[in-house]
Amino acid sequence: VGLNRMTAWNLANCIRERMKGRVDGSIQSHGAQIDILVTGCEVSLWVAEQFVSDLQKSFPYLFIRAVSSNKLLGLFGQELVMPCTGFPYSQKTMDIKNSPIVMIISHSGGTFGPLACSNLLQSFSSSIFAVTSEWDTQVGKQLRSMYSDDLLSSRIFSTGVGVRPAEPCSVSVVATHQLLTNIFEHICVSIISEPTFRHVSGAVITELDLQILERCNQENIRALEEIVCVDKHGGELHERRCKTEVELRSAGDVWADHILEVPKAYIMSFIYIMATVTSGWPLVCGLATACGLRSSDWGFYITRFLDACLYFWLPQINIMILRLVQGRNLRHRMVGRTVVIGDCPWVAQSADAF
Repeated sequence: VGLNRMTAWNLANCIRERMKGRVDGSIQSHGAQIDILVTGCEVSLWVAEQFVSDLQKSFPYLFIRAVSSNKLLGLFGQELVMPCTGFPYSQKTMDIKNSPIVMIISHSGGTFGPLACSNLLQSFSSSIFAVTSEWDTQVGKQLRSMYSDDLLSSRIFSTGVGVRPAEPCSVSVVATHQLLTNIFEHICVSIISEPTFRHVSGAVITELDLQILERCNQENIRALEEIVCVDKHGGELHERRCKTEVELRSAGDVWADHILEVPKAYIMSFIYIMATVTSGWPLVCGLATACGLRSSDWGFYITRFLDACLYFWLPQINIMILRLVQGRNLRHRMVGRTVVIGDCPWVAQSADAF
C-alpha cells in the first residue's frame, strides 16, 4: 500500500505537469496528440480499454489512447514500420514524442510485448508507470533502472496478489480492474481539484460522481464477502450472511447439470453397450430369455428389434434418466450446450478466456 501511495503521488505530479503544459500552451492540442497512453496485451489490454473509455468520457478534451503493445512495437520498435491494418494507428496519427504519460498494464510483469515497450518507450517519455502483480517484476525492474538515483520516484502500481502464473483469468483480472478503478479516481481528483485543469480537460465528471463511485467501491468489498462467505480478514461469515453464496452455488449446480448431461449420457451409453455386447445379453432379449422365451420362437425377433431401437435411442434415454433423477424439466431440448456471456466487451472477453 505504501509503494502504491508513493506511485500515485508521482502519477498526480505528472498529471499536473501535463495539465500545466496544456494550460500555458506549451503542449499543442491536435488530433495526433496523446496525453495518456495505456498499453498491454490480451486480457490486460481489455481491462485497460475499459479504463481508457471511462477516462476519455470523463475528460473529453484530453487525448487518451489504449493501444496493444504489439502494435506499438510494430510502429516504433523497428526500422521497417509494420502497418496496423484495420486500425487508425500510424506514426503520424500517434504523436508520442511530446513525453505522454504511459501506463503499462501487465499482471505477470513479464509478457513480451509490455516488457519490450517498457524499454522502447523510455526514449519517448519520462513518465512511465506500470500496473503489475507485485513490485519485483521484469517490467518493474526496467522502470526502476530509469530512476535508480531517486528512491522516491516509484513508478509501479501493485495489485498485491502475486504473479499467479498458472491461474486463469479470474483473481488477476479482478485485482487489476480494482486497482485501475482506484487510479481512475486519483486521476480525476488531481484534475478537477484545479479549475484551470477542469476547464482545459473539459471535465464532465464531478465531485458527487466520485463520491458515488467511491461508495460503490467500498460497498463492493461487503458484496464480495457475502459472495465468498469470508470476510476481508479471512474469517468465515455467519450463516445469515452466506445466503448469496448458497444461492450462487445452487445455481451453479443446476448449470453444471445442464452442461454435463451429454458427457454423462455418453458414459452411461458406453457402459451399457460394453456390458451388453460383451456378455451377449442385451436388455430386452435377456429379460425375454429369463421369462422362458426360446431363440427359435418368432417372438425373439421382436425382442431383437426392441434392443436395436434401444441402442439407437440410448443417448436420449440416458438423458431422460438423468433428468428424472436430478428432478429437471424432461421437455427441455436435447442439444449441445452453448455458453452465452451477456456483458460488456471486456467482461465477456475475459470470461471467455477463463
